[in-house]
Formats: sequence, structure tokens, C-alpha cells
Amino acid sequence: MAKITKKQQVLNYFLKYPTAQPRVVSEKFSMAMPAVYTLRKQAMKEFQERNAAEMQGVQMDQETATHIPQPVVESAFTESVRAKDRQVGGDHYKAMGVQPWDVVDTWPREQRIGYYRGGALKYLMRMGSKDESPMEVAKGQHYIQKLLEVLNEQE
Repeated sequence: MAKITKKQQVLNYFLKYPTAQPRVVSEKFSMAMPAVYTLRKQAMKEFQERNAAEMQGVQMDQETATHIPQPVVESAFTESVRAKDRQVGGDHYKAMGVQPWDVVDTWPREQRIGYYRGGALKYLMRMGSKDESPMEVAKGQHYIQKLLEVLNEQE
């Protein structure tokens, strides 16, 4: 059996844990941050391609896969990771000192529900017109996850 390279291990890790923090992965695998960010980007692209193929009912050819096959990660609706702790499509919000969702979360419950509901609607309605369709759906799903979290809060 062929030895798995550190690069493959990191790719597999991000495929299994797509919300993993690059700093933590860098420390875990003793790998430089720029390399970790590059591998995370590659893993996210592959993760999105898998989800798109799965949505179209296409099975990925295991012989051409660039990684050791892993089970598809559960959807955002069943994740134990909170919506605020991950970001779909980059890290521009996570890099801010105060994230927009931090501000929204100070609003009354009904206003938060409306905001997250509107965010989900926006991404689903613009599907395919700005980003790739799977990315738009993933962003909408992210807002839906946040909406579910607000709806499930104890009042």
C-alpha cells in the first residue's frame, strides 16, 4: 500500500472537516500556513464539485479522484459546527474584527429571523447569475443553517 503524503493527509482532513481552522491544521500537520491555505482551497473546490455531482446524481470516478475517498460530510443542517464558525466562499468575513453576523445577533429575534431568511432567499434566487450554482446554494444553505439556529434558540 502506498504511503500517504502529508499533502494528501491535509487534503483528506479538510474534506472530512471542511470548517477546520487553517491555524489548527497548520499546527496539527506541522505545515506552513500558505501551504495549508492552498490545500484548503483545493479541498473546498473538490468538496463543492462532489456536492454538485451528487446533486446531479453523478458518481465520482474513484480512480480519477485526487484523494483517498472519504464519506461525504453531513449537510449544514446536521453539523455540530455553528454557522458563525464557518464561512462559505472565502474568509473575508472571518478576517473582520467584528463579523456582520455578530452585529445582527444583537437584534431582536424577529429581525434576525427576517435577515437570515432574506439572506437565504437572495442566494437561492441569484443561483447561477454571480457565482457557480453549487456555491450559491451552499451560501443559501449557510444562511438557512443560521436561521435554524435562531429558530431553535430558547427564548
